[in-house]
Formats: sequence, structure tokens, C-alpha cells
Amino acid sequence: MPLKRTKFQNIREIIIPGLLTFCVLIFLFWMNGLAPFGTKSLVVMDADIQYLDFFCYFKDVLDGKNSIGYSFGKTLGGTNIAVFSYYLSSPFNLLLIFFKRSQLHIFFNVVVALKLSLASMTFAYFGQKRLERSVTGYSFVYSLIAVGYGLCQYNIAQSSNIMWLDGVYMLPLILLQISNIVNGKKAHALPFLVGIAIIFNWYSAGIDCIYSGFWFIFELALYAVDKKFNLKYFISCSAKYLLGMISGVMLSAVLFLPTFAALKKSTRGSLHFDDLMDFSFIGELPSVIPKYAYGAKSEYGSVALFCGSLAIVLAIFAVFNNRIGIRKRALRSGFLACTVLSFYWHPLFIMFSLFQWASSYHYRYSYVAVFSILFLALLGANEINSKPQAQRLLGIAVIFSGLLVILQYCKNVNDTNYVYATAVMVILETILFVCSRFENKNKLLLIFWTAIFAVAGTVDLAENAKILLNSYSVDEVTQNNAYIDAQEKTIAAIKQADQSLYRISQTTTRNMGQDQLTAYYNEALAYNYASISGYTSSPDDIQRKFLNKLGYPINGENMCITNTSILGADSLMGVKYVLSPYDIQGLTQISERDGNGKSIYLNSYAFPLAFAYDDTGYVIKETANPFEYQNELYKQLFGITEELYYPIEYDISYSDNNCGAKIQVHIPDASNVVVYGNVPWNYPADSSIYINDEFATKYACWLSPTVFYITNTGGQECEVDVQSNEENFNWDSVQFYALNLDILSKCSEIANAGIPDNLSVTNGHVSLCVDATENDRLFISVPSDEDWDITVNGGEAEAELIGDCFYSIKLTQGTNDITMTYHIHYLKLGIVITALTLTLYIGYFYSRKRLATKDAVP
Repeated sequence: MPLKRTKFQNIREIIIPGLLTFCVLIFLFWMNGLAPFGTKSLVVMDADIQYLDFFCYFKDVLDGKNSIGYSFGKTLGGTNIAVFSYYLSSPFNLLLIFFKRSQLHIFFNVVVALKLSLASMTFAYFGQKRLERSVTGYSFVYSLIAVGYGLCQYNIAQSSNIMWLDGVYMLPLILLQISNIVNGKKAHALPFLVGIAIIFNWYSAGIDCIYSGFWFIFELALYAVDKKFNLKYFISCSAKYLLGMISGVMLSAVLFLPTFAALKKSTRGSLHFDDLMDFSFIGELPSVIPKYAYGAKSEYGSVALFCGSLAIVLAIFAVFNNRIGIRKRALRSGFLACTVLSFYWHPLFIMFSLFQWASSYHYRYSYVAVFSILFLALLGANEINSKPQAQRLLGIAVIFSGLLVILQYCKNVNDTNYVYATAVMVILETILFVCSRFENKNKLLLIFWTAIFAVAGTVDLAENAKILLNSYSVDEVTQNNAYIDAQEKTIAAIKQADQSLYRISQTTTRNMGQDQLTAYYNEALAYNYASISGYTSSPDDIQRKFLNKLGYPINGENMCITNTSILGADSLMGVKYVLSPYDIQGLTQISERDGNGKSIYLNSYAFPLAFAYDDTGYVIKETANPFEYQNELYKQLFGITEELYYPIEYDISYSDNNCGAKIQVHIPDASNVVVYGNVPWNYPADSSIYINDEFATKYACWLSPTVFYITNTGGQECEVDVQSNEENFNWDSVQFYALNLDILSKCSEIANAGIPDNLSVTNGHVSLCVDATENDRLFISVPSDEDWDITVNGGEAEAELIGDCFYSIKLTQGTNDITMTYHIHYLKLGIVITALTLTLYIGYFYSRKRLATKDAVP
């Protein structure tokens, strides 16, 4: 009879995998020169584009300098509840209080190491509680399998998407509770675990919840195989499972409901259930084998699931173990097949992508497949207790290694050298495992084989992690810190010199490629100022459509391209300062270039964020021309008859292939104009704009602007060279316009004369007082949102929209005291649901404890 484990042994088996994972990562950080040991960082791709700025923003939130409820740093202004719940709600982010902005790369790397170490520990806990091990003593293979969960391909490759890693370490805890339900054990923690998983990161929690359904079915099937199927028991388990999952969602309502409401403000909140009817296959199923190798990367139609060379052999053994009965083998085979199929069959791909089309990071849910493999590996390790089984395991290792090499030569999907190295390690590690498992004659020899096996297994996982860390890290810490320091000083200088209300825009960001394109549009959040830029997974479509009409085009589902300065649009939106490395006609340079490569330019034409105007009754004529659309807005607000923008003449000479053209633009002979161009395209293509033989920007492609600025050459010709390899431009709709600064100045004077008294604009609250005459209205450049409560003299305001975006509030003759207060949608309801569910949850435990105590009394 096996000896009962002590509490110390149980704790040791959980802690060792976590410590080993952490030590391996810290060693690899040191060896690869990652911060804090060097100048490299895991802040790559979207982590560099978005998350670094979000962490700067969250530091301000923790310091009380910014708001989660509403921030004017999010594009034109909006709630950040969905930004918080998706990117920032992990408890690990509270560690930000211990790091300076210049140490964010260190923070990022350390938190990745902590989350992956915790993942190894939670998997070890799952394995310990889920299995009834046939081995009494401590076996390192279980720790190695748990470390494989922490250092798997997904975790290293997705380390830049740091917020998804919370779902990785929460998954084993949730699934253990489901296993307990099926096996008649206590599972009271399921609602709590599901609830906090959603709060930590609702997206990865959604993946966990979907996988939990498959896991529940698998566990029920295992139970039915081992014991006689009982319909009553099935219904009871199903009810407990559903009640636990629903209760978990209800516990998270305080954050989940407001997030849901915020996501509905854009197309990102819609779900594509229709895609479930697409039964097509993606890629080629056999690619999963050669992709199970060192350094492999997941691609659309080809998934990489490496989590240890021995783990896959043990998992396959668990499927083909002839000692467990054909029904159980068939069930395990089906489980493994469904796991792989989730990456290659479109309905499962859409389901695990949370019914959204994942245009990047296609297999962002592949950690659940890693869990499946490692669970089978646990079963396999637990069931090898005879030498014939060990021989079968060695045979599987040889066959799998052979398939790795053969399929790699059939179709090259990975580095061949890495495939060879993996194939060798599969066989070597299997041999060492067998030796360590079945050496029972000589204790010293057993220790030797176990030590060698432990080293080999650790090196195996570390080697894959090292290769991937090299691929998913960049050497930009010094450069980024220098930029952060310079940008902080620039924004601080503006705020110190000007205490009024305004927005700030910029024509260049922290990272501008040679193509002059950028996606780094969250600096307003990072440095806490109001702007017109933003890039989040929860944009407000009302704002994006408005910016698009002004000439700042919608790009994808997340952002608008705002790396130009369109003076008429900027002035209307209250952009008073523009940061730019080059001079712009109509703006006044007030500082030299700082360490961020930008000078500060003053827009003296900027309108106040709120002003009273005479209601002209003018109805805007919709147009796709951004310059004419701005003319329409100015006519509605100011009743002007002159054109703010007017078209200027140009001549087109088409290229020989009719794809590009050289355009001679006739610049007006006047100093009071700013010239812009716009060449509409029919579809994206690799194109470029040159102005007077100087490269201006990539064009008609991902991240490219539409409107481009042309230096006023004062009555001279300007050549705009539009280059392309495709006939993608609509030459009949080419637009070249001049902005009349005299008219803009006139409108600016009218707007500034109508500034209200006591105007106060803070995140989520606006108050002002304005004396109005009959027929006056108040324009305020706060974007429309159903969650604003607007009152005039204590009563509900009558508000319309300017450009279907900004508020226009009807005023009464005399004094108008106006307040605007933002309320997070569903927050109160969420609090009530969470509090009620938590009360019932606690009450349930209390009542059970009282019943147990009562039953215990003789």
C-alpha cells in the first residue's frame, strides 16, 4: 500500500516547478542580455506599439493622475474600462508602483517570468490533485511536465501579449474544479476561480471557459468508461458545472458588464456566429508534427505546440497504452485529435478565437492544446510501471523522431537543424527517463540517472525557450527610455507654460519607420494629455467615423491614422499644439527639437473646447471629400459663405504602365494658404508619395494617411509623384486644396469670443456657465456617448450632434449652467450582481459549515 504523502512533499512538488521555471528564465534573460541584465526586452510587436504606453497610463491611474472611467487621452475622449479589463486588470500590474517609467522593460520581463512560473505551479497542483499516482516517491518527470507548461512554445512566443498569460495560469485551477465535479469531489471554488479569471483578463478567461466545456465532456466520458453510465449522475454533474460557470460570470459582473457595454461601441463588439457554418479546413494537419520542434512558430494553418521532447512521447503512449482498454484508448485518441483539429477546422478555430476573426496571433488559444498534451503526458508517466511498457515508450520515441525528420523533408515548415536536434533529444530524453524510472537495484545509480534525466529535460525546455526568446525580443531599451524621458519633458513644458484646455497632436511618434508610417497612437494616454489619436481593442466608432470624414482615415478595426496635421480639422477639435520634426505652414514654432526629435508648434487658430455660436440652421451636405466636409462643418457653425478650403489647379502625367502619375500642382501665390493633397485609392497596394523628388510617405497601404501636407512654395509649381505597381488609384477623384488662413482666423476669433465662463473640463466631468441670447447653441468638442448625463440649469439638456460626433447643446436666453457627468454603463448593475452573487456564495459556505458542525455533534 503506497505511503501517504506529507504536506511538505505536496508543497515541494508544487514549488519546485515554479522555482525551476523562474530560474531558467532568469538565466536565459542574463545569457541573452534581457533587462534587467542588458538592453533587450520582450516588449515587441503590440507590446511595443500599445502596451508600453498603457503601462505608463496605468501608473498615472495608480498615482491618481488619470482615470479608468473616462480619459480624454483615448482618441477624442472615452471610457477606458474595456482598455483596463483587457490590458491592465491583472493583479501583477500592481507591481508597477515599484518601477519607474524608465524601468518598464524590466517590469515587463519580470512579470512574464512570474506569470510563467505561476503557470508551472498551477499545473503541478492540478497534476498532484487530479492523478492517483502509481509512484509513491517523488518523481522528477511530473515537475518536468509542469515546467513544460510554463516554458511551452505559446508562453514564450506570446510573452509580448502579457495579458493573455493570466488565462494560462488560471486554466489548470479551473479545470481541476471541473474534474472534481465529475469525480464527486468538492468543487466549491469553481465560481470564484472563473470570476477572478474574467476579472484578470476576460479574453483569455473566455478561452478557458470554452475549453472547460470540452474538458467537462471529456471528464464525463472518462467517468462513464471507468464506471457504469448513470443519467441521473450526468444531469447532476451538468447542473453543477453550469451553475458554477454562470456564478463565476456573475461574480465578475462588476467589471465584465461595463466592459461588454464599452465593446458594443464598436464593431469589435460583434460576434461572428455565421462563421461556424464554414466547415472548411485550414492548412495541413501533418504540419503539426514537424512544427513540434525547437524554435517553431505558429502560423495560420500551421500550429507549433512544443512543450518538451519527452512530453509528446508520453502523451502518445497514453493514447496507445494497451493496458488500459480499447474504450479508454479511443477516448484519449479522440481527445488528442479534437485538440489538434481545433487549429485546422474552421468552426473550432472561430470558436476558440471567441467568435472573432483573429487577423494576427492566429492561435492565441494554443495553450489549451499544450494543456491537453501535458495532461496526457501525466497519464502516460503515471501508467509506465513495467519494462514492456518502457519498450513501447522507446518505440514511440523512435517513430515520432523519424516522422519529425521525414515530414520536414516532405515540406519544410521549420529549421531543419532544429528538427534534427529535437529528434535526437526525443530519443535521448526517453532513454534517460526509462533508466531513471526502472533503476531500482543501485541507489547511487538511480540518483545518477535521475540527475542526468533532470538536467537533460531542463536543457531541452531551456533550449527551445532560448531560441524563441531571441526571436521575440528586441534591443531597444536604451532608445525607448531616452524617448520616454524626452517626451515627458516636452509635454511637461507645454503644460507648465499653458494651463488652458486644449488638445495636442503630433506628426511623428516613438517609432516611425523609413516609410513614415506608424501605429504608435497611445502616447496621449502614456503622457496624460488630450489628443486626437488612439489605438485600442475597444475604439469608439462614432469618433473614428468623424475623424475619417475629416481626412484622418480609419485603419482596420482599431484606429485612425493621425500622423499628419490638417489645420482646419485640428483647429475645430481644439488642437493647440503640434509636435513635429518639420515646419508646417500656419503653425508657429515655439521650441527647438528636443531629444524626441520634435519641435513644439503653436496653432494660434485653435478653437476652445467649448464655445457659444449662433444656430444657423444650416444642414450639412454629406461628402467623401474631407476638405469639402470641413467646409460644411464651418458653414454650419459660423454661417460663412466663403470657402475655408478651395480647390487648386493641377496637371496629371500618367506613368507608362498607368499605375502611377506625376502631378504638377499650381501653388497659389499667397502666404495665407496651406496646401494639402489627397489621391483616393480603390484598394490597398504598395505605393509611395514623393514631393519635389523627396520621399514623403508610403501611401495607399496599411497605416498610410490619405491627406498629405505640401509645403507652400509661394506661386511655384510643386511636383507630386505618385508611384505604384498597380492600377489602384482613382485619378478622377484627385483632390488638391488650399486652406485660407484668413477665413480660419476669422472663425477662430468668433469661437474664442464665445468661450463660456468657468469652463472646467476633466476626465468624466464638464461644467461651465454661458450667457446666451435667443437662438444660441453651445458647441463642445466632447464626443457623443450615451453614458454622458447632460443638464442645463438642472434640467435635461436638449443636445444635437455636430458631424455626428461632437455635442451641440441648445441654450436658453440668459444664464445657462451646464454640467456633463460621465457614468460607466452597467457599473451599478454589475456591482449589485457581483455583491448579490458573492453574498449567496458566502452564505452557501456558511450554511454548509453549520450543517457539518451540527452533524458532527453526537
